[in-house]
Amino acid sequence: MADQELLFCILMYKISIFKIYMQYFYLYIFLLLSFIIIVSYWTTINSPIVEPFNSNKQTFVLLGDSILKNDAYVADGKSVDSLLIERTNGKTISLAIDHSKIVDVFGQINNIPDSLNDNLTTIFLSAGGNDILSYYVDNNGDSKDDKPLKPMFAAYKKLVKSIKTKVPQANIVLLDIYYPENMTYKQYHSIISEWNNMIYDYANSNNYQVLKISSILTKQEDFTLGIEPSATGGAKLVSEMLTR
Repeated sequence: MADQELLFCILMYKISIFKIYMQYFYLYIFLLLSFIIIVSYWTTINSPIVEPFNSNKQTFVLLGDSILKNDAYVADGKSVDSLLIERTNGKTISLAIDHSKIVDVFGQINNIPDSLNDNLTTIFLSAGGNDILSYYVDNNGDSKDDKPLKPMFAAYKKLVKSIKTKVPQANIVLLDIYYPENMTYKQYHSIISEWNNMIYDYANSNNYQVLKISSILTKQEDFTLGIEPSATGGAKLVSEMLTR
Protein backbone atom coordinates (compact mmCIF):
# COMPACT_ATOMS: atom_id res chain seq x y z
CA MET A 1 0.00 0.00 0.00
CA ALA A 2 2.80 2.38 0.90
CA ASP A 3 4.41 1.73 -2.49
CA GLN A 4 1.16 2.48 -4.30
CA GLU A 5 0.76 5.75 -2.39
CA LEU A 6 4.36 6.67 -3.24
CA LEU A 7 3.80 5.91 -6.92
CA PHE A 8 0.58 7.93 -6.84
CA CYS A 9 2.37 10.91 -5.27
CA ILE A 10 5.16 10.70 -7.85
CA LEU A 11 2.58 10.53 -10.65
CA MET A 12 0.69 13.53 -9.31
CA TYR A 13 3.95 15.45 -8.94
CA LYS A 14 4.89 14.74 -12.53
CA ILE A 15 1.41 15.77 -13.70
CA SER A 16 1.76 19.03 -11.78
CA ILE A 17 5.18 19.68 -13.29
CA PHE A 18 3.79 18.92 -16.76
CA LYS A 19 0.89 21.35 -16.24
CA ILE A 20 3.27 24.08 -15.13
CA TYR A 21 5.51 23.35 -18.12
CA MET A 22 2.58 23.51 -20.52
CA GLN A 23 1.43 26.81 -19.02
CA TYR A 24 4.87 28.35 -19.59
CA PHE A 25 5.14 26.65 -22.99
CA TYR A 26 2.03 28.39 -24.26
CA LEU A 27 3.23 31.64 -22.71
CA TYR A 28 6.54 31.24 -24.53
CA ILE A 29 4.75 30.60 -27.84
CA PHE A 30 2.57 33.66 -27.26
CA LEU A 31 5.57 35.87 -26.52
CA LEU A 32 7.47 34.52 -29.54
CA LEU A 33 4.55 35.20 -31.89
CA SER A 34 4.10 38.67 -30.42
CA PHE A 35 7.79 39.42 -30.96
CA ILE A 36 7.62 38.25 -34.60
CA ILE A 37 4.54 40.41 -35.27
CA ILE A 38 6.12 43.49 -33.66
CA VAL A 39 9.38 43.08 -35.61
CA SER A 40 7.49 42.57 -38.90
CA TYR A 41 5.39 45.66 -38.29
CA TRP A 42 8.42 47.76 -37.36
CA THR A 43 10.32 46.59 -40.45
CA THR A 44 7.36 47.39 -42.67
CA ILE A 45 6.78 50.95 -41.46
CA ASN A 46 10.49 51.78 -41.52
CA SER A 47 11.40 50.24 -44.88
CA PRO A 48 11.58 52.58 -47.88
CA ILE A 49 8.77 51.99 -50.35
CA VAL A 50 10.18 51.37 -53.82
CA GLU A 51 7.44 51.85 -56.38
CA PRO A 52 7.75 50.16 -59.79
CA PHE A 53 8.21 52.35 -62.84
CA ASN A 54 4.91 53.93 -63.86
CA SER A 55 4.99 54.70 -67.59
CA ASN A 56 1.88 56.83 -67.24
CA LYS A 57 3.68 59.24 -64.94
CA GLN A 58 7.43 59.00 -65.60
CA THR A 59 9.78 59.62 -68.50
CA PHE A 60 13.49 58.83 -68.59
CA VAL A 61 16.05 60.83 -70.59
CA LEU A 62 19.54 59.41 -71.13
CA LEU A 63 22.45 61.81 -71.63
CA GLY A 64 26.13 61.05 -71.98
CA ASP A 65 28.30 58.25 -73.26
CA SER A 66 28.48 54.49 -73.86
CA ILE A 67 27.56 53.61 -70.30
CA LEU A 68 24.01 54.49 -71.35
CA LYS A 69 24.52 53.86 -75.09
CA ASN A 70 26.35 50.53 -75.31
CA ASP A 71 24.49 49.06 -78.30
CA ALA A 72 27.75 48.75 -80.29
CA TYR A 73 29.10 46.27 -77.72
CA VAL A 74 26.15 43.92 -77.08
CA ALA A 75 23.60 41.96 -79.08
CA ASP A 76 20.53 43.70 -80.48
CA GLY A 77 17.97 44.49 -77.82
CA LYS A 78 20.45 44.02 -74.96
CA SER A 79 21.78 47.58 -74.69
CA VAL A 80 20.93 49.78 -71.73
CA ASP A 81 18.72 52.12 -73.75
CA SER A 82 16.96 49.26 -75.58
CA LEU A 83 16.15 47.53 -72.30
CA LEU A 84 14.89 50.77 -70.77
CA ILE A 85 12.71 51.59 -73.77
CA GLU A 86 11.19 48.12 -73.46
CA ARG A 87 10.77 48.20 -69.68
CA THR A 88 9.29 51.72 -69.67
CA ASN A 89 6.88 51.06 -72.53
CA GLY A 90 8.68 53.53 -74.77
CA LYS A 91 8.89 56.29 -72.16
CA THR A 92 12.68 56.52 -72.43
CA ILE A 93 14.36 59.07 -74.68
CA SER A 94 17.91 58.00 -75.51
CA LEU A 95 20.12 60.97 -76.42
CA ALA A 96 23.42 59.50 -75.17
CA ILE A 97 26.09 58.85 -77.82
CA ASP A 98 29.04 56.49 -77.67
CA HIS A 99 32.48 58.15 -77.25
CA SER A 100 30.91 61.41 -76.00
CA LYS A 101 33.03 63.72 -73.88
CA ILE A 102 31.59 66.39 -71.59
CA VAL A 103 31.67 69.01 -74.35
CA ASP A 104 29.64 66.73 -76.63
CA VAL A 105 26.81 66.32 -74.14
CA PHE A 106 25.89 70.01 -74.37
CA GLY A 107 24.55 69.25 -77.85
CA GLN A 108 22.45 66.39 -76.46
CA ILE A 109 20.76 68.77 -74.02
CA ASN A 110 19.39 70.81 -76.90
CA ASN A 111 17.42 67.76 -78.03
CA ILE A 112 15.47 67.40 -74.79
CA PRO A 113 11.84 68.29 -75.62
CA ASP A 114 10.58 71.36 -73.74
CA SER A 115 7.46 69.37 -72.86
CA LEU A 116 9.54 67.26 -70.46
CA ASN A 117 10.18 70.17 -68.13
CA ASP A 118 8.29 68.72 -65.17
CA ASN A 119 8.97 66.67 -62.05
CA LEU A 120 7.86 63.46 -63.78
CA THR A 121 10.99 63.52 -65.95
CA THR A 122 14.22 61.93 -64.74
CA ILE A 123 17.48 62.81 -66.50
CA PHE A 124 20.32 60.28 -66.20
CA LEU A 125 23.76 61.78 -66.88
CA SER A 126 26.89 59.74 -67.55
CA ALA A 127 29.81 62.00 -68.46
CA GLY A 128 33.48 62.46 -67.70
CA GLY A 129 34.71 58.94 -68.33
CA ASN A 130 35.86 59.59 -71.89
CA ASP A 131 37.56 62.84 -70.83
CA ILE A 132 39.55 60.87 -68.27
CA LEU A 133 40.37 58.14 -70.80
CA SER A 134 41.47 60.70 -73.38
CA TYR A 135 43.91 62.44 -71.05
CA TYR A 136 45.27 59.55 -69.02
CA VAL A 137 45.11 56.61 -71.43
CA ASP A 138 45.22 58.01 -74.97
CA ASN A 139 47.69 60.78 -74.13
CA ASN A 140 49.66 58.84 -71.49
CA GLY A 141 48.88 61.20 -68.62
CA ASP A 142 50.50 60.55 -65.25
CA SER A 143 48.11 58.30 -63.31
CA LYS A 144 49.34 59.84 -60.05
CA ASP A 145 48.53 63.40 -61.12
CA ASP A 146 44.93 64.36 -60.37
CA LYS A 147 45.32 68.08 -61.20
CA PRO A 148 43.79 67.70 -64.70
CA LEU A 149 40.56 66.58 -63.05
CA LYS A 150 39.83 70.10 -61.81
CA PRO A 151 39.19 71.72 -65.22
CA MET A 152 37.34 68.58 -66.31
CA PHE A 153 35.04 68.80 -63.33
CA ALA A 154 34.53 72.53 -63.83
CA ALA A 155 33.20 71.68 -67.31
CA TYR A 156 31.10 68.89 -65.77
CA LYS A 157 29.45 71.32 -63.35
CA LYS A 158 28.65 73.68 -66.22
CA LEU A 159 27.06 70.76 -68.01
CA VAL A 160 24.81 69.92 -65.07
CA LYS A 161 23.81 73.58 -64.74
CA SER A 162 22.93 73.63 -68.44
CA ILE A 163 20.63 70.65 -67.94
CA LYS A 164 19.03 72.39 -64.99
CA THR A 165 18.53 75.52 -67.09
CA LYS A 166 16.94 73.54 -69.93
CA VAL A 167 14.55 71.51 -67.75
CA PRO A 168 14.58 73.09 -64.26
CA GLN A 169 11.67 70.98 -63.02
CA ALA A 170 13.17 67.63 -64.02
CA ASN A 171 14.96 65.28 -61.65
CA ILE A 172 18.66 64.84 -62.37
CA VAL A 173 20.54 61.65 -61.50
CA LEU A 174 24.34 61.73 -61.79
CA LEU A 175 26.20 58.50 -62.56
CA ASP A 176 29.63 57.94 -61.10
CA ILE A 177 32.30 55.87 -62.89
CA TYR A 178 32.94 52.18 -62.28
CA TYR A 179 36.36 50.61 -61.69
CA PRO A 180 37.34 48.31 -64.61
CA GLU A 181 39.56 45.44 -63.50
CA ASN A 182 41.23 45.21 -66.91
CA MET A 183 44.97 45.80 -66.44
CA THR A 184 44.94 48.64 -68.96
CA TYR A 185 42.63 50.68 -66.73
CA LYS A 186 43.30 49.34 -63.24
CA GLN A 187 46.19 51.74 -62.73
CA TYR A 188 43.75 54.65 -62.98
CA HIS A 189 41.52 53.55 -60.10
CA SER A 190 42.82 56.33 -57.85
CA ILE A 191 41.93 58.90 -60.51
CA ILE A 192 38.45 57.42 -60.86
CA SER A 193 38.05 57.45 -57.09
CA GLU A 194 38.97 61.13 -56.94
CA TRP A 195 36.50 61.94 -59.72
CA ASN A 196 33.73 59.99 -58.00
CA ASN A 197 34.34 61.79 -54.72
CA MET A 198 34.02 65.10 -56.57
CA ILE A 199 30.66 63.94 -57.94
CA TYR A 200 29.46 62.85 -54.49
CA ASP A 201 30.42 66.16 -52.89
CA TYR A 202 28.87 68.19 -55.69
CA ALA A 203 25.65 66.15 -55.64
CA ASN A 204 25.39 66.42 -51.87
CA SER A 205 25.85 70.21 -51.97
CA ASN A 206 23.26 70.66 -54.71
CA ASN A 207 20.68 68.01 -53.76
CA TYR A 208 21.21 65.79 -56.80
CA GLN A 209 20.77 62.05 -56.73
CA VAL A 210 23.75 59.84 -57.50
CA LEU A 211 23.52 56.40 -59.08
CA LYS A 212 26.67 54.65 -57.94
CA ILE A 213 27.29 52.28 -60.81
CA SER A 214 30.68 51.67 -59.22
CA SER A 215 28.77 49.53 -56.70
CA ILE A 216 26.58 47.84 -59.31
CA LEU A 217 28.99 46.83 -62.07
CA THR A 218 31.72 45.10 -60.11
CA LYS A 219 32.24 41.66 -61.68
CA GLN A 220 34.17 40.59 -64.76
CA GLU A 221 30.98 39.50 -66.54
CA ASP A 222 29.55 43.01 -66.14
CA PHE A 223 31.98 44.28 -68.80
CA THR A 224 32.86 43.62 -72.40
CA LEU A 225 36.12 44.68 -74.07
CA GLY A 226 37.38 45.34 -70.57
CA ILE A 227 35.54 48.62 -70.06
CA GLU A 228 32.10 48.73 -71.73
CA PRO A 229 28.91 47.52 -69.99
CA SER A 230 28.11 43.99 -71.14
CA ALA A 231 24.59 42.61 -71.59
CA THR A 232 24.78 41.33 -68.02
CA GLY A 233 26.08 44.60 -66.64
CA GLY A 234 23.56 46.60 -68.66
CA ALA A 235 20.67 44.54 -67.31
CA LYS A 236 21.86 45.14 -63.74
CA LEU A 237 22.15 48.87 -64.41
CA VAL A 238 18.66 49.05 -65.92
CA SER A 239 17.11 47.27 -62.94
CA GLU A 240 18.65 49.86 -60.63
CA MET A 241 17.60 52.79 -62.82
CA LEU A 242 13.97 51.65 -62.77
CA THR A 243 13.84 52.21 -59.01
CA ARG A 244 14.67 55.90 -59.36
